[in-house]
Parts: sequence; C-alpha cells; structure tokens
Amino acid sequence: MIRKKIILFFCLAVTAVKSTAQYDPWPGKWQMEYAAGSGKPTVFMEMQIAIAEKNILYPAHISLQCDSFYAGYELLLVKKSARELGISKNKYPVSEKPFSLADATFFLNGIFDYSRDFKGNPIFTINRIQSKHNHRLRPDTMKTNRSTAEQLLLFLKDADIKLTKINSIPWNGFYSERILSPSQSPAYFGLLDTIYVPARDGFIHLSSLNKNDVVTAALNGTVVSDKQSLNRKPYKEEILLDTGLNILVLFADNFSNELPNKGKMELESGKKKIRFDFSKREDSAASFIAAKLFFEKDKDREIYFRENNLPDKPLKENEKLLGNVVSVSRQLNLAIWDDAVEDGDSISININGEWVAKGFPVKNSPQFITVTLKPGPNTITFAGDNLGSIPPNTSVLELIDGKKRKSFMLETVPGEDNLLKIFYVLKPD
Repeated sequence: MIRKKIILFFCLAVTAVKSTAQYDPWPGKWQMEYAAGSGKPTVFMEMQIAIAEKNILYPAHISLQCDSFYAGYELLLVKKSARELGISKNKYPVSEKPFSLADATFFLNGIFDYSRDFKGNPIFTINRIQSKHNHRLRPDTMKTNRSTAEQLLLFLKDADIKLTKINSIPWNGFYSERILSPSQSPAYFGLLDTIYVPARDGFIHLSSLNKNDVVTAALNGTVVSDKQSLNRKPYKEEILLDTGLNILVLFADNFSNELPNKGKMELESGKKKIRFDFSKREDSAASFIAAKLFFEKDKDREIYFRENNLPDKPLKENEKLLGNVVSVSRQLNLAIWDDAVEDGDSISININGEWVAKGFPVKNSPQFITVTLKPGPNTITFAGDNLGSIPPNTSVLELIDGKKRKSFMLETVPGEDNLLKIFYVLKPD
C-alpha cells in the first residue's frame, strides 16, 4: 500500500511539473489606469496578448481610452528572456476616434518586464528605449482636444506604465494571425519574411558603427549572445538551427543611451547571408528585429505536393476545383501572375471564410501572398472581380513550399469561384 502511494505521489508530481512547464504566463488581458492630477482626464489602457508562435512571437492588441478618445492598435511582442517581452516599434491603428495620435505611439517602445506586485498579482512594467524622437500633436487636435491629447502624449512618453493581469484568456482578434505574416501585415512590426536557409549550422557576426552599442541575440527563445558590447571589430558566435522553423532575434539594449542603436547582425548559413540592421530607417530606434528561418534536411526537401484522396463534400454549381493537396507546412506562399497580356484582371482571395485580399491586381510579374493554414482541411477561394479588357479573367497560380511547387490555371468570371483545397497535416516533433 505504501509503495502504491509513493508511485501515485511520484506520478502526480511529474504531471504537475509538466503542466507548470507548459504554462505561459503572458497571454491574456492586462489593464491599468493613469491619472496625472486632479482635473485631468484619466487614461485607461488595456493590452490583450494572443498565444505565441513557437513561444516567442506574440500578436497583441492595445486599447487606449481617455475622455472622448478611444483607439485600438495592433502590435507584436517578442520574447527576450523568461521575464521580458520586446515591444514592436510600430503600432498599427485599427481605430482612432475622434482624432489620431499619429506616431505618438512610438514612445510605447522598449521592453515589458514581467514581475508580481506585493499581493502576488502578475504585472508588466515598461522599460523604454531612449530616443531623440520628438512628437508634436497636430494643430487641429490641439484646437479641439488639447487636454485629452496632451494627457495621452504624457502617458505614452513619460508615465510609469504598469499593467496588471486581469485574466488568462488569449486574444483571438479577427486579424491576430496576420501580424505573424509580413506579407499580410498592415504594417511592418519588425518581423522579416520567412527565409529558407541551406545549412543547419552557421555563424552570426555582430558589429556596430557606434562604440557604445549593446545588443542581445536569441535563437528559438535561448540567448546566444547576452548584452554584447559592440565596436568596429565584429563579434562572432556559432549557432545551430533546429530542423524546420527557427526564430532568430536581435534586440537593442541601449536603454540608457539617447543615441539610436546602430548594431548589426549578419547570419552566415552556407553561402547565404542575412542581415539585421538597426541603422536602417525602418528599424531605427526599434527594440528588436526578428526573422523566421526555415531549414529542411535533404530527405525532407520534396519537390511535389502529395494529392489528398480523402472523401470531400460535393462542389456547388458555381465552384470549380483546382486541386486537393496535402501540406506539412503551416504557412504556404501563393504566386499569382498573368502569363499573357496584362489586361487589368483582378481577383479576390478568401481562406476558410476570411478575405486575405480583395481587388488583387494580376500583373505580368509574379506577386506573392503568404497564407496560414489551420490543422486539417483548408479551402482557398479565388473569385474573379472582373473580366479585364480581354475576357476571360485568366492567371497562373503557383503553390510554393520551399522546393515544392505546383501550378494551376485560374480562369475566373464574376459569380464563379475557383477552389484550392489543402489538408494541413501537423508534423510530429
């Protein structure tokens, strides 16, 4: 009996450890209130965080409310350490009423530090990256909404921002997944397009034009180089990628220096070189630059998509099936072009009931769209918007996954849909 109790206790302990290890404390809803003095309007801030991709990339949504002002912004948070999340430089305004803060959300830039208050409640505290950015409110805003606008600017720029966790329900916004796909994102969130690399082993080279720059490099959530001081002589570190998806991030650590970080990281993989550069305009004064890297073993580099032979529901009268294939990748690229005369054709693209492109112009040069699949069956619908100047509306569609390629001819007319069905199979780790 004693032996059975010991075994039972051991099993329960192992289960508890596993459940604790899998728990992510960051997804959910976080809130705070800010009042800078009597007679001034209170600022209410709410942040919702979605489930992360690879426990590193967290789509998020911030709501700000102050007097009559209400706004919602999309952004990307990136794991830096067990208690730190980097904040994307850009915040895309989904809505702003009755005026716009323009680029004032830039000041909400740096790192969210996770800790607990004296009652044990989880909190996020902002640690801002210093910069010489000087935002000025628009004259029309100052004329009609001066006190509210000034309070919001003061909050974003100087307030001691501390968000308390309200619940652990992950954000599941309508467009949350597009933040993780640069080709579909409404703004640049510091995430580069997916890059396929030829070798599993490689080197990163860190350097800067500034003598006092400090950076951190992390691969798949593990720090490779921690708070490395940079100078004109490059610093070199060897890395080893996982098979499949990898996430490499360069973080800026100039928190006490007003000069923007100009650190650079060059990844060397075989003959391929990829550069992360804080001196570029789009990444200047950013807290991170991230990239998805994909490495496949030679035996996994198939060049054909496998056909899906599972039974499927019958098509409607206005539907035409292009193909039915199996994918082992969550994200696929679609290349679309007109292989004849560019005659003004345009199409709209829908995946699983959600529009990813409307009025998409078909040109002679290929244009690319990245789509994210859900486990199991997926349906991509191509609808013709017009007939162009030379009917019918025709174009070439190529489905791309690394070296895999499969082409289809699209011939769409208004009211008739072309369907591409893809069954996404989760690959075991």
